Amino acid sequence: MKVPTAHPTPRPDLFSYLRSSRLCAVLLAASSIAWAASVAAADITNDGWYTADQADRGHQDFNNRCAQCHRPDLTGGPDVSPLVGGKFLSKWGSQRVSDLIDFEHQNMPANNPGSVPVDQLYFITAYILQRNGFPAGSTPLSAASSDRPLKK
Repeated sequence: MKVPTAHPTPRPDLFSYLRSSRLCAVLLAASSIAWAASVAAADITNDGWYTADQADRGHQDFNNRCAQCHRPDLTGGPDVSPLVGGKFLSKWGSQRVSDLIDFEHQNMPANNPGSVPVDQLYFITAYILQRNGFPAGSTPLSAASSDRPLKK
C-alpha cells in the first residue's frame, strides 16, 4: 500500500505577486477615475442650468417675443402650450434642453418660425427654466451644456 505524501504548500512566486500588485493598481486607478467622474458630474449638476443674468435677459426677450401668445405668466392659452408647470414638464422632462431649443428655433414664433436668433433662444430658455424651478449657477446655458435632460 502506498502512503500518500504531503505536498508542500506552494510558495507564491515573484510573478504571482507582481500580477496581483498590477491588478490592485488597475482596480485602484479605475475606481479613482470613476470617483473623479462622479464628482465632476455632481459639480455640473450643482452648478445650475444657466446664469441669473441669462434668465434676466431672457425675461425681457420673452416679453418682447413670446408673451403675446404664451402670456406673461407662461401659462399659454386654449391653443397655445404652457411653458411652465406640470404640462410643460411632462412634455419636455424626458428630453434634452437642446431638443427644446431646437423646437423653439424651428417652430417659434408661430407667425415667423426660425426668426429668433439662437443666442436669444438660450436667454429665453434660461428664463423658462428659471420659471420652472431649475436653479441658476455660474455656467451659462450654451450649446455645450444643453445636452442635459430636463430633470431637476
